[in-house]
Amino acid sequence: MSPDRERGWFQAKPRIAVEGGVVVPKPGKVDDPDALDLIHAAEMEGRPPILSRGRTYARQGQVIGVEIGAEQFTASIQGSARQPYEVRLTKTMISGSDRIHASCTCPYTCDYDWCKHAAALAYVAAFLVDAQPATRALWAGEEPPREVEPLQAADLEVLRKVAESATFAQRVAGADLIVPWPGPELGGPGA
Repeated sequence: MSPDRERGWFQAKPRIAVEGGVVVPKPGKVDDPDALDLIHAAEMEGRPPILSRGRTYARQGQVIGVEIGAEQFTASIQGSARQPYEVRLTKTMISGSDRIHASCTCPYTCDYDWCKHAAALAYVAAFLVDAQPATRALWAGEEPPREVEPLQAADLEVLRKVAESATFAQRVAGADLIVPWPGPELGGPGA
């Protein structure tokens, strides 16, 4: 349940199942200090129930696109809306200390604390920083080592294969909600 400032509490809508999303088998299990910083930022900025949902999103493949830039991660994450939410984690300096700022296009917006989408991206980003030297270098604001290429689509395929081990029917059965695409037979565009 989530707070609604005007009416008290309401039940959050369930997420929509995704096929081919990035899957992190054990969110939060990392060793690299920069990866641990991402996990600690999520723990500091998010509440425990939100972090739990973020871990679920990272395990269930709700993160459908990840990009790394100099000191920032961006991703599309499928939540309960038809269109994925756009999430960004950026390194920033606040009061003389390094912090990680999160922004998300979901209604929660990460204004007061992090949403589950930002937490999910933090878990995926931490896994990638821990596993990919070039990703760690970009996140740290360093030049990637010459012998290692920056994160490529093929790098994410390893994570997607974990999701493909379960059939689509199994993932659908485990989803909170499946929403049909509004095609002509449902009165959507082109009807």
